[in-house]
Amino acid sequence: MVKRHAAEQERYNPFVMLADGLLTLFYGMLVTWRNLWRPKITVRYPYERRPVPPRYRGLFYLKWNEEKQRLNCVGCTLCAQACPTDVITMVKLGKGTHAGVSEFTMDLGRCMFCNLCVEACPFDAIYMGPAYELASERRDAAVFRIADLAQGGEEAVRKNIETIQRLMAEEEKAKPAAAHASEGHAS
Repeated sequence: MVKRHAAEQERYNPFVMLADGLLTLFYGMLVTWRNLWRPKITVRYPYERRPVPPRYRGLFYLKWNEEKQRLNCVGCTLCAQACPTDVITMVKLGKGTHAGVSEFTMDLGRCMFCNLCVEACPFDAIYMGPAYELASERRDAAVFRIADLAQGGEEAVRKNIETIQRLMAEEEKAKPAAAHASEGHAS
């Protein structure tokens, strides 16, 4: 029992522990001294902003097709099906080649920003932009509607719906004429 007590005293030598503590203290001071003279990398956020990387996953946008005068979204719901958290809801307007959406809502309070909806879209209708300041005190501020997401805002949504309705009306007018022409050839 005496031998074990002597071994414990050798292992816990206070002078060795003091020397080890001082060495560790001086090493910490050396690290601090080296970093004291480095250039500062602190960004004073509200006044200074770092550039956003090109592949950053921020707020969603619905692309506007200037040539067709409508949004690229045709309401196929592939983005909503790909979303693991059911963030996307939409109301389809029309059918066939002239289909579109009249309502498109995203609840970003539940969104994981995983990019699956963007990858699933075959029409290149949705993409993630560089906007990242989405904080709010209101819970409903995380719900973005089609006017918030569309490039061009409310005006683009109005033009989109008008264009889809016009194309659907033209298609309806063309159906009886095509049916009448096919009856004339059959006789």
